[in-house]
Amino acid sequence: MALATPLRHLLPVAAAPSTAPDPAGPSLTTRRALSPRRTHLRFSLAASPSPDPRPRPRSAVTAAASAAAGRPTVLVTEKLGPAGLDLLRAFANVDCSYELTAEELRAKVSLVDALVVRSGTRVTREVFEAARGRLRVVGRAGVGIDNVDLQAATEAGCLVVNAPTANTVAAAEHAVALLAAMARNVAQADASLKAGTHLVRCSEQTRLHDSTIMSFNSYHTLCE
Repeated sequence: MALATPLRHLLPVAAAPSTAPDPAGPSLTTRRALSPRRTHLRFSLAASPSPDPRPRPRSAVTAAASAAAGRPTVLVTEKLGPAGLDLLRAFANVDCSYELTAEELRAKVSLVDALVVRSGTRVTREVFEAARGRLRVVGRAGVGIDNVDLQAATEAGCLVVNAPTANTVAAAEHAVALLAAMARNVAQADASLKAGTHLVRCSEQTRLHDSTIMSFNSYHTLCE
């Protein structure tokens, strides 16, 4: 009992680290005593690694979603240029099926997400009903959309698009060709030659050199 007080007084002194500098550096026991939190942290990370909390990049998420969704399927019912088909094949599965009957079109349209037509394919209400809601867009490779039932497309929630400037150059060239044919009496000369009576008046032609045939000042100058 007489030693209780001295021992209780000496225990903290013995447990406390020495403050005198050691020329050889602190020992391993002293370093562990000075950094118990760091040792515990290393042990915890090694024992139970946590998942990476960093968010995934948006591009990776988009790529994963696209891979899960798959590539869309596009049905082309009339001939397109190779450049247009290559553009479609870059992001979709392209099914080129030409000269389809109405029954064959209705059978195929339920298996595709998009339909590309020209003027020869009629996309009627029956076609949209046969699609059963899968058809999302009808593309008209041209100007007019009179061969597509717009009311049925609206009711089915299907988008209808066209290419209003697709044949601008072709139309302008055709107009210039007709103007030149009229000035040179090409149609009359052809008819008289086939009939075997080459009329002299057909050779009375208008010279186009240094002449103004027609001009449109409202939008573009067609021919001058």
